[in-house]
Amino acid sequence: MPRVPGGIYTAAVLSAVLAVGAAPPSPLPLLTIVALAPLAAALASLTPDRAGRLRALRAGALHGAVQWGLLLLWVPRAGLRVGAWVVPGWIAMVGSLAILAALAAAAFHHLSTRARWPLWAAAGIAWGGVEWVRASGLGPMSFPWMGMALPLVGIPSLAQGAAVVGEIGLALMVAACGGWVAQALRAPRERGLRALVGVAAVVLLTSAAGAVRMAVVAPEPVARVLLVQPAVPLEVKRGDPAVALTASLEAVEAALPPPAPPVAPPVGGDLVVLPETAVPTRLDGDGVGALRERVAGWARRMGAPIAVGAWAEGPGRGGNAVFVAGGDPEAEWPVSWKVRLVPGVEWTAGLPDGVARGTAPQVLAMGNGRQFAPLVCIEAAGASPARELVRSGAEILVNVTNDAWLAEAPWWTRTAAFHQHPAHLAMRAIELGVGGVRVGNNGRTETVDPVGVRSLVLPAHVPGQISVAVERLPDETPFTRGAVPFGPPVLFLSLVGLGLLGRRTTAPARSEGVDRG
Repeated sequence: MPRVPGGIYTAAVLSAVLAVGAAPPSPLPLLTIVALAPLAAALASLTPDRAGRLRALRAGALHGAVQWGLLLLWVPRAGLRVGAWVVPGWIAMVGSLAILAALAAAAFHHLSTRARWPLWAAAGIAWGGVEWVRASGLGPMSFPWMGMALPLVGIPSLAQGAAVVGEIGLALMVAACGGWVAQALRAPRERGLRALVGVAAVVLLTSAAGAVRMAVVAPEPVARVLLVQPAVPLEVKRGDPAVALTASLEAVEAALPPPAPPVAPPVGGDLVVLPETAVPTRLDGDGVGALRERVAGWARRMGAPIAVGAWAEGPGRGGNAVFVAGGDPEAEWPVSWKVRLVPGVEWTAGLPDGVARGTAPQVLAMGNGRQFAPLVCIEAAGASPARELVRSGAEILVNVTNDAWLAEAPWWTRTAAFHQHPAHLAMRAIELGVGGVRVGNNGRTETVDPVGVRSLVLPAHVPGQISVAVERLPDETPFTRGAVPFGPPVLFLSLVGLGLLGRRTTAPARSEGVDRG
């Protein structure tokens, strides 16, 4: 391989910048296919000894720090309005993710130089295994945000394989393609060109197969849902709790449409959806009778149940939840507590939870008797909560959020994360074959169909409401059934490669092409 100008650390930074350049709302999502190539090619040129392993670790850490530092730049940019503590929290988060990136780089270096695996296989196993660990293998510490396959939802035909292998399976393919491109960079010109043609063929065939799937599936209607965006100013939401509650209730009532004439269908369709903490206080327990009557009045006015984000009463502290409010304030309203909390915001390791955690996600019923999956904010990131709910009978996804702080009025608070968060719901829709809706207090309020095509239905920061039809595919996807659990086997193969294959195969140190700068 020709020496990389500036050495392996330049390659690490270049790969990080390419990965960030693929992230939503980038018009170049295909960059994710080649993002790993510079780093992988440079790592494969290192000597298979202790010095090479240490440099691989350092290069991987640099790659992770740059990639996640840029991808999560919205944390200090938007969070400084909350408090200066956000900055050390961001540094700790980026540092933790950089450690995982270092482990992936070290695993790849070991598999490619000592075990002599092809670069595409080493990349797929090393980064695929660590991707699973990061997204779901660390329990409550998992961080499923912005996986390397997520940019593919920008080209839905390329992401259709998630219906079979899930987002982690797609990540393995993306990483393997990066390794294949790295192999092309290291090979003589003719062989390298053939490798690049092979990568292009994989991408084109995958896209063609996805396009065929999108064309032949026949979704069936599930429900008509009314989406309501109150657009309460965030400075009001953050202010005095009594003022925030009054403003929130008034904003909802102003955004709701007028009731339908007696002979017309209900205005609310089968379900009315309000955003996360649309009612920023408890909606159960003692002393909330007047508030419940007001919310029940909305249900009677719409002629449909109301899915409303509010606080639920718990032992010692409340929890973030979604209630399904009906027209009878005295009835017991079904509720689903938020299960996946935001690390560092809703809970901190070693400290009592600031917000009570639900024990398991709960499906909730619509007015037509069919069920939906309530996903509160970050629960749309990562496959586990949504898949559990669909397996339990949910036929559509309902993601409620209050994340407009990612794109407030001042220009310096407008971040790419405002576009990245909804992309996760599109991945969940493809994996599970069910459509979904996303409702934010100030946006983004949009719909996604069962093959991942997104439609923005209400502009951000503007109050309004719109009725939409939501569909699902008639049959369960293989991913829903859990036919191909890619994550643990990939991690296992990575550990086998590190622990066993390297002991049996010792490669001599190579001076040719070794980057010593």
